[in-house]
Amino acid sequence: MTTKILINALDSGECRIVTIKDNKLEELHLASEAKEITQGNIYKAAITRVEPSLQAVFVDYGAEKQGFLQQQEIHSDYFMDNDSGNRALNHIVKKGQELLVQVMKDPIMHKGAMLTTFISLPGRLSVLMPGTTTRGVSRQISCEDERKRLKSLVESMKLPEGFGLIVRTAGKDATKTMLANDLKYLMRVWKNISDKSVESETPSLLYKEQNLAVRTLRDYFTPEVSEILIDDEEVYKEVKEFINVIAPKQKSIVKFLRGETPIFSKYALEDQIASIFETKVPLKSGGEIVIDQTEALVAIDVNSGKSTGKRNIEQTAFHTNLEAAEELARQLRLRDMGGLIVVDFIDMKEARHRAEVVKTLKKFLKSDKAKSKVGIISRFGLLEMSRQRIRPAITYGNFTTCPHCQGRGMIPSVENLALAFMRQLNLNTIKGDIKAVTATLPREVADYLLNKKRKEMVDIENKRNIVIFIVSDDSMVRGNSDVVYEKG
Repeated sequence: MTTKILINALDSGECRIVTIKDNKLEELHLASEAKEITQGNIYKAAITRVEPSLQAVFVDYGAEKQGFLQQQEIHSDYFMDNDSGNRALNHIVKKGQELLVQVMKDPIMHKGAMLTTFISLPGRLSVLMPGTTTRGVSRQISCEDERKRLKSLVESMKLPEGFGLIVRTAGKDATKTMLANDLKYLMRVWKNISDKSVESETPSLLYKEQNLAVRTLRDYFTPEVSEILIDDEEVYKEVKEFINVIAPKQKSIVKFLRGETPIFSKYALEDQIASIFETKVPLKSGGEIVIDQTEALVAIDVNSGKSTGKRNIEQTAFHTNLEAAEELARQLRLRDMGGLIVVDFIDMKEARHRAEVVKTLKKFLKSDKAKSKVGIISRFGLLEMSRQRIRPAITYGNFTTCPHCQGRGMIPSVENLALAFMRQLNLNTIKGDIKAVTATLPREVADYLLNKKRKEMVDIENKRNIVIFIVSDDSMVRGNSDVVYEKG
């Protein structure tokens, strides 16, 4: 199985990076001028509001929306002197207090960014954590012997007091010298942040994460990657230099792709990328999964559709659900969906089938860098799971709320709008002080009123002694109207 990383950076307003395995899209990362990613950034900030009922504080860190900092994310170094031992939130921090915060989750929809004061600085092989004494190894490194070896290396390293270190997945097979060099680099970064925090005003940015290309390679580059193809010469030079630092023996795999054919078109990726923004995802068997993201959760429905070929309904449901479980894990990763996820699988009577579907889902979630927790399939066919929100969903910055439906996904029917107009007309003319009504409406609504509700309008005109003018407007969106009441 060949793994390649493709970087499309020719468009000045957007950079796209994908990971493909045997030409199948496995990872997609986007950065655009309209979608600023602040996750990982470190700021000098100040508390603007303390909310004991929420066990959280609101923080001004320089963004349009204030950040949200939960009590458990406040390091004890920021606690005010409190000899009484009272650990109520309004006794340990106060309004106006300055602190260093890091963005854990970018703002999403109506929610501000999630912040923490437990800083973590990612390097190529390890993560430095000022203010803790934790020393450990990534859970993604599963080999017990390798875990023990790395744990022993980390324990033997001389870290300054009050600093912790975690070996990342990319640190597998690393030597002590390699980890020591990574640590030296991270300590320099932290010193720059600390020095800058002393001289900077509040709020201000102290540390900005690396650009998308370098950040993605830092997090996703592995020895299994056979090629890194780039269509922009400047980004190519930057990536080449980075790979030369972290994996000099593999710098030859970084290639600048010249030619008129767009890099993603050459590998037939545009259609695969476009499908990520669709609500329906087809399965090979003929079934499909339908994905609907709301502010509260992600709802996923599995349908058998045209899925056939099995000897009975139970086997068809089982086979489709297995296929859906694999594709579901891939779609969550591609779309960067996080939070609570509810999956409505096709009903299966046999418990062993339900257990096998859950097992399959967990298996394909293992390759996901985001942590997830998976429940069981209930007797209603529902499975609840959660996935760590590493980045905002792929739709963030790429889609805006529909001005017609306001995000509901539906607009009122012509009949509904016509009846609503008639009710308002009756209500607003009841006093008898109106002599004329001019209503400008979408054409289809105007036509419905003039054809289906003409008798009712004539009755109102005669009863209230008024004149009603209905004007159709082809440019008006259904749901909008302009009604003028002229008093006598």
